[in-house]
Amino acid sequence: MSKSGKAYSLERLQKGRFKVPAFFVCDENWSEQRVLETIETLLPTTKYFAVRSSAENEDSKDKSFAGHFYTGIGIAKKDVFAEVRKVLKSFNGVRGSVIVQDFISTDIAGVMFTEVNKNTIVINATPGLCQSVVSGEPCDEYVCSKDGRLLKKIISNEKTATLFVGGKFISRKGQQESLDLSKIKQLTRIASDIQMFFGTPQDIEWGFKDDEMYILQSRPITKDFFGAGEETYFDSANIAESYSGIVLPLTCTFAKMVYEQVYKDLLNMSGVSRSKIEQHSKIFENLLGFFYGRMYYNMNNWYRMAEFVPGYRRNKDNFELMITSNIKQEVATSIKPSLLLTVLYPLIVAAKVAVYGITAAHFKSSVSKHLRWLRNHDFERLTYTECIDLFHNLNKNLLRRWYITLENDFFVMTYLGILKKMLGEDDLQKVLIFPSKATEQVAALASLSRTMNGVRPLWQAIESNDTETFNTELAKHSKIQKSLNDYLHSFGGRFANELKLESIGVDEDTKKLFAVLKAYNNYTPRPTVDSFDPPLPPLKRVIAKIVLRKFKKYASRREEFRLLRSNTFAMARRLFRQMGTLLEQRGKLKQADDVFYLHLEEILAPGVETDDSLLNTIKKRKQEYSAFKELLPPPHFSTIGDQPPPTNIPTKARPQTILARPASSGIIRGRAKIFREFSMPTKLDFDIIVTSHTDPGWTALIALTKGLIIEHGGVLSHASIVARELGIPAVIGAAEAMDMILDDQMVEINGSTGVIKLL
Repeated sequence: MSKSGKAYSLERLQKGRFKVPAFFVCDENWSEQRVLETIETLLPTTKYFAVRSSAENEDSKDKSFAGHFYTGIGIAKKDVFAEVRKVLKSFNGVRGSVIVQDFISTDIAGVMFTEVNKNTIVINATPGLCQSVVSGEPCDEYVCSKDGRLLKKIISNEKTATLFVGGKFISRKGQQESLDLSKIKQLTRIASDIQMFFGTPQDIEWGFKDDEMYILQSRPITKDFFGAGEETYFDSANIAESYSGIVLPLTCTFAKMVYEQVYKDLLNMSGVSRSKIEQHSKIFENLLGFFYGRMYYNMNNWYRMAEFVPGYRRNKDNFELMITSNIKQEVATSIKPSLLLTVLYPLIVAAKVAVYGITAAHFKSSVSKHLRWLRNHDFERLTYTECIDLFHNLNKNLLRRWYITLENDFFVMTYLGILKKMLGEDDLQKVLIFPSKATEQVAALASLSRTMNGVRPLWQAIESNDTETFNTELAKHSKIQKSLNDYLHSFGGRFANELKLESIGVDEDTKKLFAVLKAYNNYTPRPTVDSFDPPLPPLKRVIAKIVLRKFKKYASRREEFRLLRSNTFAMARRLFRQMGTLLEQRGKLKQADDVFYLHLEEILAPGVETDDSLLNTIKKRKQEYSAFKELLPPPHFSTIGDQPPPTNIPTKARPQTILARPASSGIIRGRAKIFREFSMPTKLDFDIIVTSHTDPGWTALIALTKGLIIEHGGVLSHASIVARELGIPAVIGAAEAMDMILDDQMVEINGSTGVIKLL
């Protein structure tokens, strides 16, 4: 068995008499019995283990692969072999071995870089284990000279110390400084020794246990560290509301295309020349980032995009507010609006405002008309060439007009920014109540359910999930059939994960529709929530009301546009499924839905119907995406050279209180239900939804609950809007709530303060 990467480095450190936790190395040929026997021989007193990767080229001079592969820590002996298999699986075709190591539950830990700007050592440290540091969470930073003198230090007041006590991970917030001067001198001395030992600058992971220092690993600093590659910031922010969890390749590449062309069109219609836009085309091609099958905003490029027009600082701040960004960074600015645009821009904006009502009405009318035409299309009779032609038609007549919705978002952003300055954080969410398509959908569902419940044979078919009888009975009642068709025309594209093309909606799966109708059998409409009237001085109050009225108009229209977007994606979904069916019939796919593992450019490429490589391409991507399911990447992070973020996040202890951000006021106490993905319950045996993200397709479920706890999202996320409109207490930004709250646990939400109490 050849040793490379981390294993080779640790072995060299051990031979160099540096204090390294005891370890051995195994590979895919080792049986469970051999692993356990080796533990008994080499690590007989070890109670808990770390199981780490040592892939080929990992921790090499050119590539670190930091956090790329699976790592298990605090592992009991009986579980070690299972963790070894997880590490091997995460290699995904890369050759490598696995390190089984004595797990040191450190009191203080961190990383240090032995040579920065040729003459300094940088140390990042935190109390407890090192995971929070390598995951990019707040920590203490010390900049030292090579002789151990402290040149600068930044002490974080937001550190999270992760401790390992009694076989369990415990997290706690702390402000205490991590290192004293004696430990800093120890670290700088060992940093110099290890760099001299390896002969090249090193990135060293270290830890103290009972004042004894351990070297956990050491790797060469990659060439990108010194600034050859830019630090890029990625944030799931509110994009995870539309594209939560794992997103398949066709959806990723389709979304990438839509974002690129829509934002190019927006800036062009805002006075930026097409030649200048194309000169910086890389910005628009990379507005999104994709890691482990998850979708992120590339924040650097969003910030750069805001530079094309005047008012960069205002636009940047408003954008961060609207998406509730976790990242607020300054990136290098080099794009400036032309002098002519700077002069004309206020006039361009004023002209758009003056005619926007007409522009928006025409957009809604033409898009609705085209959607009706598409909905009446017989997709199943299309040839592959006709599918490609129809895709270009959909793109030209729908997607290429979508910049109009972004102009509306600009107005929403602007008025929201003004309101925040006038009202402050406390009163802002109280005034953000406005009518939306969500309540129309809820009312339509309730009406449809009541009507169908009045026809016994029809309702019996719904209760027994009998689609054949349902369709037979429905044909006997033309008015009910028309009501259903009207609902599907208006809301057929609205369901959970509606923008993920691989999803199956209520317009395609009648049984999903049955589940919603049954849930609304006894629905009682909620009273309308009155808008909050903020206490302000008379003049300021008048101005605030004008601004608020403008905001509500544009925010309400934003929800209408989002529904049109959902229905547009529903048409694209039907089209792509037909293309998958045709490729399956030609033997190029094993099943029609495998088309969602292809890229958009692949299914539009000439000769795709005769491409025999598709089966192998899909097989590889399915294996890759299968490994993604076991990973939990962070919601936001920074990286250099597009290196994937670390995913080995330790399990947190269950506290008594969780602090989140308020989204909809009110206090509710009730039974919690964890929703790791959307499903319509057969019975309502819970009061409060706890989930990571929602999208507009969750509306039908949200309206049935009494409270919401959402891990991610913003004040204008769909869950926040619906909760305020329906008077449902809600909190957002409840980090890791799904791991801290149990199914059926009693909790209390304070939607005004953001405090969640676990009872």
